[in-house]
Amino acid sequence: MADTDGAAAAYLEQLREDTMRRAWGEEASAEDRRRIVSAAIIFSRQFDESLEDRPGDLDEAGARRLLMDLMNRVVREFAAQEGMETGEAAEFLGEVGTRDRVLEFSEVLDEHSGSGTPLDELLREAVDGRRNRAFRARRGPG
Repeated sequence: MADTDGAAAAYLEQLREDTMRRAWGEEASAEDRRRIVSAAIIFSRQFDESLEDRPGDLDEAGARRLLMDLMNRVVREFAAQEGMETGEAAEFLGEVGTRDRVLEFSEVLDEHSGSGTPLDELLREAVDGRRNRAFRARRGPG
């Protein structure tokens, strides 16, 4: 858990203030930012571990179980790390805005580890791409 705190601090140091404000809003405190980054780190690790533990071919029900198990593991680890009750962690991570920020930053971290592109640049690109992703989501597949 100390590793997650150290990694979160290191990642936050790589981000410019204006990038964090654009990504997480003016209202996000330093504590909120740290929690978003910590949860993204936990999610990324738990996601990778979940895929290692599961067969490659999942039907819809299997994928749903994988996702529910993943989210439960993330909530439990986040609660333990933050010293809060599981319900409180679930409430924080289940809030739509927070959840979206955590998932977005998790994707940014994955891209960063594979590309070497500066973290700040990747987060800015993710924020800039929100409108396009929202439009595609509204249009649906195809």
